[in-house]
Formats: sequence, structure tokens, C-alpha cells
Amino acid sequence: MSLRTKLLLTVFSVFVGGFVVMQIFMYHTIKQQAEHELLDSAKRLQSVLMATRSVYQQQFVASGLAVNEQTLGFLPAHALSKISAEIGHWEDAGFSFDNVSDNPRNSAHQADAVELSAIQSFRQHPEQRQRFLSFDNSAGQPYYLYAQPIRAEASCLECHGAQADAPAFIREHYTNGYDYKLGDLMGIVSIKLPADMLRQRLEEFFVSQFVWLAIAGCILAWLLLYLSQRNVIKPLNMLNDAIRRMEHGVTADTLVLEALPGEFEPISRAFNQMVEHLNTKDNALKESEMRYRTLVTTAQEGVIQTDQTGRITFWNRGAEAIFGYKEQEILGRSISTLVPHAQRAKHQQGMEQVLRGKELPFTKSVIELAALCKDGSERRVELSMNSWMMKYQAVFVAVVRDVTERKQAEEQIRQLAYYDPLTELPNRRMLMEQFRQELSASSNSGQYGAILMADLDNFKNLNDTFGHGMGDKLLVEVAKRIRGVIGPNDTVSRLGGDEFIVLLGQLGKDPTLAQQRAMDMAREIKYRIIRPYRLASELKDYSCTVSIGGALFLGAQTSIDTLLTHVDMALYKAKDAGRDGIKFFDASIQQELAHRNVIEGALKRAEALQQFHLFYQPQVDAHGKLIGAEALLRWTKEDGSAVPPSEFIPVAEDSGLIESIGAWVIKAACAQLVQWQMLQLPHDIHIAINVSAKQFTHVNFVSELLMTLSVTGADPYRLKIELTESAILQDVHAAREKILRLKAAGIQFSLDDFGTGYSSLAYLKQLPVDQLKIDQSFVRDILSDESDAAIVQAMLAICESMNIEAIAEGVETREQLQFLLKHGCRRFQGYLLGKPMNAEQFAERYLLPKRKKNAH
Repeated sequence: MSLRTKLLLTVFSVFVGGFVVMQIFMYHTIKQQAEHELLDSAKRLQSVLMATRSVYQQQFVASGLAVNEQTLGFLPAHALSKISAEIGHWEDAGFSFDNVSDNPRNSAHQADAVELSAIQSFRQHPEQRQRFLSFDNSAGQPYYLYAQPIRAEASCLECHGAQADAPAFIREHYTNGYDYKLGDLMGIVSIKLPADMLRQRLEEFFVSQFVWLAIAGCILAWLLLYLSQRNVIKPLNMLNDAIRRMEHGVTADTLVLEALPGEFEPISRAFNQMVEHLNTKDNALKESEMRYRTLVTTAQEGVIQTDQTGRITFWNRGAEAIFGYKEQEILGRSISTLVPHAQRAKHQQGMEQVLRGKELPFTKSVIELAALCKDGSERRVELSMNSWMMKYQAVFVAVVRDVTERKQAEEQIRQLAYYDPLTELPNRRMLMEQFRQELSASSNSGQYGAILMADLDNFKNLNDTFGHGMGDKLLVEVAKRIRGVIGPNDTVSRLGGDEFIVLLGQLGKDPTLAQQRAMDMAREIKYRIIRPYRLASELKDYSCTVSIGGALFLGAQTSIDTLLTHVDMALYKAKDAGRDGIKFFDASIQQELAHRNVIEGALKRAEALQQFHLFYQPQVDAHGKLIGAEALLRWTKEDGSAVPPSEFIPVAEDSGLIESIGAWVIKAACAQLVQWQMLQLPHDIHIAINVSAKQFTHVNFVSELLMTLSVTGADPYRLKIELTESAILQDVHAAREKILRLKAAGIQFSLDDFGTGYSSLAYLKQLPVDQLKIDQSFVRDILSDESDAAIVQAMLAICESMNIEAIAEGVETREQLQFLLKHGCRRFQGYLLGKPMNAEQFAERYLLPKRKKNAH
């Protein structure tokens, strides 16, 4: 349908609709006016009648005539009835009037149904003065009734008051119509007007104006159509033609709207400008889309787009490299093609939720999951997903990164870190975690457990005689035999060398019975180990003996370190007794712990006696330049003897004294730092302080440390806190919050002894640390132990990838230093680079020369 036709139909519809509405409105308006005129006529007639009635009444009374058969007709009610009847003989107008009542003396004045309703309304509503309503008479002809109430006046009461006071003639001829009081409703004046009078007048007037309006409307409609064709339809058709040409390409010949008439001239200019703007935008969009497609298509990460139902609609080369599907193979297929079979049911449930309008729980986040490749293999991928609406449909885009090799490397590192590469048994790090779990299980069950430590006798002789390879074979066989003895819930671990640890649980609640069962297990292990081994052709029946130490434990009453000390003492006793024996920790060995109690008592007095002091060991970079120092606690007793940290630090930790000692260390180090700040130190020199797990997890640690910095005036940017894994693994979230609060103040953090705990790799990425300290246990044998070398290289690679500073401690030889430099380590600490020394010696050797040099 053309625009002209649409406009014609619109104008015609509006004209007809408006004309009909106007005629309906005019009809009702004219009708109301006619009814008002009719009502006014009835009012005037009623006024004449009432005036006539009043005059008749007054004249009759004034005449003094007696009421009798001959004078009765002069009464107003009777006279008006006769006048109404007589008017019909003079004029055939169709209207009538009369006095009517619901209780007339003369039946000729009896009100009909319509008049009765009016009388009833006047009685119910005394305030009413008139009623005007339409009705149909008995012949079905429409009429209007005008009624006005007739109320008793003083002159009326002479005949209609008390019956005894009425004229004799009235009393003789009428039995009703008495006892009215002044103002009572006696009847109504009823004027009935035929509706034909109104209809005729209405038709005459309505037809006349209808004809004139129709003629005027037709002229106006024609004029409107002409003007619309000239000033609207023609310019719009020109604009429409230009738009159609533009759909086939924006070219110069579409800009032809300069000649549009009147108000359309600005539209033509705007249209031309819009075409030019769209042309520019279209070219820019095409260039942007080309760049985007090139970037996405050549990206190493896989980019996959699906529709709301999970059908793949885009597939780049990165996705092809990860999953093996060509673009033409995968487009149109369900994304479930890439979901491993074991997870497809769960994936289907998720897609059903998406179809119901729910949002995927992992959109706008990065998750790690397994994916199914074309060849049936599964790969570990990291997936980040986002979605948006396109044409009222949800579109999902996933960016996929293959992390299979990284996960394998992490697993390899974990295997190296937590398992002995030779025997594939858990190493000391894994053992500590298993030990904690076993202590927790013992606390819950109330049953005893036991720890056994087995050490091969004279193992060194085998290595020295037949080489380390033969010794390794023996260790592998011993590990197999021990693993074959213990139960499925027990643990066997190789600590290093020829030492094996066995954890036994669920030995019962009776200590005597528990020790007996542990002894039986130790004997079985000993029996298996001492049986001959076929290690090589020259060692077909090699035999060895083993010494075993044991200790019972119940819950967490005794710490792991204490238990290991107990079992180590028991093993020492077994070896001291001639080897090839079994010894359990008992009261006699307990006496050897008395020395620890002595140390604990002395520790409690050491701070008050000012027996603590700090030594400082330098930390240097790859060029030997000083970058800081680690504060090391030293204890000199009253007699001048020095107590090694390895002897009193464990006692301090077990006794809880480590918190107060640690607070003293922080205050002393900050005070020393203030003194050194006066020497105008280079900005990158700092002091590192070791903080124990108990001290760090204290609720007031952060506030106390900040208070110490404030009181002493130490620069927080020169302070570095070294934490061990045990300090953060109790509550990683709380540890992270504390670290962030202190980093906001400028303090740096170093993760000490990295790799010696079970969860180092798992939690490293969650902690905002600045430095990772490679433990000296890895550095010590870095040249002779391939596992330690591999672990160190992996740690350095992780630090580089995570942009974390790495420092190696325990560097004691140039060969170790060269190995670390070769593999990317740039910060070092150890005896090769500088031994611990007191503050004066440290300043004299490292700080004062720098100051003098700077002065020159």
C-alpha cells in the first residue's frame, strides 16, 4: 500500500470519525436544548394554570357563593379539568394538564401510574419543586410529564380540613379528602407534552446542519488532501526513494534531497549529513571488525562463541590448536562436544538453567576444568566466560587457555617437594601434614597412635663398598617391604638417607595394649627388613639389620616436634644398645628432656637480664651489593656461654615465650634501623625480621607492629617481615588481610623456608608477598641432589612468572652461587657472602664505608 493511499485512508477515517462524533454530539446538544425549551414551555403553562387556579379560588371565596350542585364547577380543581378538556377542541396540540391526586374526591382526578410515581417522589423528597421525565402512554406513544406539587393552603382547609368544618354540601357528597394540614401534599399539577413536538423540531434542525457540515467537510477534506500531496507525500516519496538507493550502497547519487520544499529542506540537509556520517562509521566499523577478527583468530588462547542453546558459532585457531577440531568441523555443534562424558549430565543441567533465564554461576570469572579433545584425550584448561544480549538472545564467549603442561609441572614440583623421588614415599614435608591429621584423629577418637623411626644399621658401609647405586636399590626394596607390612590407613615416609618413619593409628585406648601393638608392628617390620636381598649378581643374599625407635601419642597433648624428638631419642637408645634392636620412649628417656625445662626457665629470665641481642647477616644482589640484612636473635647466658638458636627457639615456641621474645626482636630491630637511618642509607637497604606463627596470628600483631614503628620512628619501607608457611596456613584469609594492612603502611613481606610446608604451591598465588626465600635445605645439596636442583629451578621459574622477588639462603660455596646465578637467582644470603655479626661490626663493615664513599 502506497503512502498516498495510506494518507488518503487516514484522512478519510479521521474525517468520517470526526464527523460522526460531531453529529452525535450535536444531536445530543440539540436534544438537550429542545428538552429545555419544552420544559420552559411547561413551566410557563404551569404558571398560567396555577395563577388561574389561585384567581378562581379567591374569586369563589370572595363571591360568598355556597357550595352546591350548581357552584361546584367554579372550584379550581373542577374548573381546570374542564378547561383542559375544552383546549382539545380548540387546538390539536396533543398536550394536556390537570390537577391529580392519589386520593381524589372525584375519580376524574385520579393520578395514573406515572403521576403516582411523581407524587410518591414529592412525598419522599419534600424539598423537590418539580419533576420532568419521559414516558410512554398506554398507546406506546412517547410523552413528557411535567409535575409540580400542590400543597394545602389556608383557603384549601375550608373544604379539606377537618370534616366537621367543611361546608354541608361537601360533607354530604364526599367522604374522603379531609384532615389536611397547612403545607400537606394534596396532589400535583400534571402537564403532559407529546414527544413528537420535540422530535419534529429536532429533525428539522439536525438535518439542516448535517447537510451544511457535510458540504463543508468534503471541501475541507479535498483541500487537506491536496496540501498533503503537495507538501508531505511528494517530499516523503523523494526521501523514501533516496533511502532505498542508500540500502544498495552509500554513493554520491543518493544525496539528491536539496530541492525538498518548505519545512523538509532541513530534513534533506540532515539526511545528507547522516549518509556521510554513516559512510564514515561504516568504514570505521569494518576496519575495527577486521582488526578484531584478526586479533581473535590469531590469538594463542582459544576463543569460542555459542548461542543461547550452546551451539558453537565462532571458533578461532587457538581453539583449533587446543582441541584439534577444524572450524568447519565444529561450527554448529553443541558445546557439550568439548565436555568430558563424566561431566555432561551436570553440563546439561546448567544449559537448562540458562534456557530458563538463569545466569551461569561462573560468568565473569576464571575457572579451571577438564576439556575433551577430538582425539578423546582430556586436557586441563582455564576458562573465562562472558555473555551479552544480541537480538534478544544470549550470546556466550569463552576464552580458553591450555594449562595442561603447567599443571603437569606443578604436579611434578609437588611430587618432588612432597615425595622422595627414589622410593616414591612421602618425604618429611608430607609426613608433617599426615602427622597433623593423625593427631587430630587421635584427639577425636581417644585412641593412641604410635610413631616408629627405622634406621638401617651400617648403611654407609654398603654405599662405600658397592656405591650409592647399590644403596639406592636397598632403600627401594626396604620401602616396598615396609609398605607391605603396614595397614591401609598407616603412613610410611622416608626422612632422608636410610631413615624411615611409620605412623600408626587406632591402636586402642589402653596405653599398654597400644604399645604392645606398636611393638608387634615394629617387630614385623624388623623381621621383613632383615631378610636377605637380591640386589645384584654379586649381592644375591645381602642382609642388613635395622634399629627402630618408637613413641606413643594421644591427641595433641605433645607437639609433633616433641614426638619426633622422643622417637629420635628412642632410636638413639636402640643404636646405643648395640643396634639391631627396638626401643620405645619411656621414663628413662624422659629425664633427658629435663634439659629443655632448664632452658625454658632461663629463657623466662633472659629478657629481663638483657641477655638477648641481635646479629645481622648481610643480603646481597648478583653484583655483591648490599641490599639488606636479616636480624638473627642470639642468647648469651650469665656465664657468657652462647645458646644456639636451634636449641632455645623450639623451646620458646613450645612454651609460648616466642611472642614476647618476638616483640623484643621487632623493637630492637626498629631501634637499630633508626640509628642506621641517620647514616643516610641507600633507599633499597632494609632489615628482615623473622616472625613466628604464634606471634603473627596474635589478634593485636598488626596494631602492635604499627605502634612500634610509630614510637621508634623507624621507616616502614625499610622493614621486611619474614613468615613461614605455618604462620599463614592456619587461616589464609586472615593472614592475607594482615599482610595487606601492613603493606599499605609500606612494610614488605618475605615467605621464608619456601617449599618446606605442604601447601606452599597451593597458597602462594593467594598471598601478596614481595619475596620468596628458598630454604637452605634445598640449597645445601643443590649440586649433588638432582631433586633439590630441580625444585630450586622450578621455584625460580615460578617467581619469575609471578613477578615475585627470589632470594636463596644458606649459600656457602661459590659453586652454589654460580648455579643459582645461572638459573636466574639475583639475591643471596649465606656464609659465603657474610656471616652474622653484631650491629657495630655490621655498620663498620657495610654501612660506614658507604657513607664515606658517598661523602667523597
